[in-house]
Amino acid sequence: MRKPVKKYNLFLILSETKIINMKKLLLLTLFLYFSSINAQISFEKGYFISNNGTKTACFIKNIDWYNNPVDFKYKISADDNDIKTETIATAKEFGVENGATFKRATVKIDMSDNRLENISTTKNPEWKEETVFLKLLVQGNATLYYYLTKDMTRFFYETTSVPTEQLVFKEYLSVDDKTGARTTEENNYFKQQLFNNVMNENTSENEIKRLTYKTEPLIKYFLKYNNADAATIEKTTNNKNKGVFHLKVSAGASLTSLTVDGAESAGFQNAKYDNKIQPTAGLEGEYIFPFNKNKWSVFLGLFYQKYEDSQEYGVLYSINNSQHVEHPSKVKYSGFNLPIGVRHYFFLNQKSKIFVNVAYVATLGGKFTYESQHINLDGKAQGNFALGLGYNFKNKISTEIRYNTSKNLLNNYMPYSTNFSNLDLLVSYTVF
Repeated sequence: MRKPVKKYNLFLILSETKIINMKKLLLLTLFLYFSSINAQISFEKGYFISNNGTKTACFIKNIDWYNNPVDFKYKISADDNDIKTETIATAKEFGVENGATFKRATVKIDMSDNRLENISTTKNPEWKEETVFLKLLVQGNATLYYYLTKDMTRFFYETTSVPTEQLVFKEYLSVDDKTGARTTEENNYFKQQLFNNVMNENTSENEIKRLTYKTEPLIKYFLKYNNADAATIEKTTNNKNKGVFHLKVSAGASLTSLTVDGAESAGFQNAKYDNKIQPTAGLEGEYIFPFNKNKWSVFLGLFYQKYEDSQEYGVLYSINNSQHVEHPSKVKYSGFNLPIGVRHYFFLNQKSKIFVNVAYVATLGGKFTYESQHINLDGKAQGNFALGLGYNFKNKISTEIRYNTSKNLLNNYMPYSTNFSNLDLLVSYTVF
């Protein structure tokens, strides 16, 4: 069976070569940057205290721990290549300059599961003694600590007269003996602990009653107890890591390729359409997580996409007097891409950073039509994936190369399918 002869021009040949090379370059670059994630975490000035009480000045690998650590890496000088590790068994305290401080403590921790599917029917804590690194939140006559691992968040405190212990808060399931009705209740014993041990002329019983078992209100309360002024309280709570939301507007160009595939066994052939550079524009919302030095984020975008082309052949041909006859075809596609993904930043300096991201791209309102003699198709697009590499300047302007993997625009048709892929060059401006 004779394949259709396609008339290639110089632009088409160059664009096809370019999109293949750009895909390879992008994938290679993404691999190299993902391989160097650890190298992007900086060593910062810090210290640690050994079991014998010796305080060692050093440079600690600051990964802005989300969960409380059990060890840390350090080196004695900034240009030292000898990276060492201290563990919870060998160090009783460590800290990063202008960053987090962790102190070792052997404490009883309530191990109750707070997840709804596993929630306890017991009001009392389920204690287990553990040796852990507690994160220091407030230091003074009353000191507040924080502990997080997996889905468990716990606060601890100590005073000049009370050794380190957990502030007790527990959600549990209460079952009515008569009706069997189930309700979620709270054990707020932490309020009684504060009333007994962390209350003075700077605080009040009403303040304790209004407290919730969350970081910011507890920090404010302990600062107030320690006689911090209003300005200090405001500055301290505002300086705590918080998530940041950004809204961006984007515009750029999309190098698009399309092939409509027909099953040869059913008497069809493949039809290749021209690579085209099309304008694209959209919006993106991004939430940057308040941990790991704000290097991780999730994003949701909405981008418009359009493609049209026609050729002197299509997936259907006919035989007339032993002659292979082609039938011209026309294709149209329009719709919105909805990328939902994860992004990781690599800081170059205070103003510049590069990023890589991966996303699943859903299609919203995507409509594809194929028109030819004897065949007319109206297709529905399926989702695909996208990989991106970009540069951000001052959290305001960013550029990105994004490769969208092939997706099928004829998801509801057999024996037809399509290979529709894009290489996007985007410029984005952060509105807020």
